[in-house]
Amino acid sequence: MHVLHPYTNAKNILKPLVDQYIKAIEDQQWDKTVAFFDDDGVLVQAGKKGVYGKEAIKQELQEFDKMAGKRKTKILSDTYQMTQDYVIITTDYESTTEKMGVLKGKATQIWKKSNNKYLIYHEMFSIA
Repeated sequence: MHVLHPYTNAKNILKPLVDQYIKAIEDQQWDKTVAFFDDDGVLVQAGKKGVYGKEAIKQELQEFDKMAGKRKTKILSDTYQMTQDYVIITTDYESTTEKMGVLKGKATQIWKKSNNKYLIYHEMFSIA
C-alpha cells in the first residue's frame, strides 16, 4: 500500500478548495465565499481587526471589496500541514486590485473537517 506524504495529502485536499474560494472572491460572489467558512469561522486581519461568524465575515469581505474593487489573486508560495481534523495552508500572495493597485501579503487558513468536508475555521491575513 502506498501512503501519501502528509504534505502531499494536505495539498491534494486543500488546493482545489482554496482555488474555488479565491475564484468566489474574485467573482464577488459573497454568499458562495462565506459558504467555505465553518459556522464558528473567524476572519482576522493581523494587527487590525477580527470578525466572527459567516454574516460578519461576509460584511467584512464586502467592505474590503468597496475599497479594493475587483481583484485577481495569485499565490506566490504555499505550505501545507495536516492533522487528523485540520488542514492548514500558509501562503504569500499578490492581489492586483482595481482601486488599490498591487497588494502583497501573507495568509494562513485553518480548515476544519466537519461532516466529511473541510471548512475554513480560521483565516488570518496581512497586507504588506
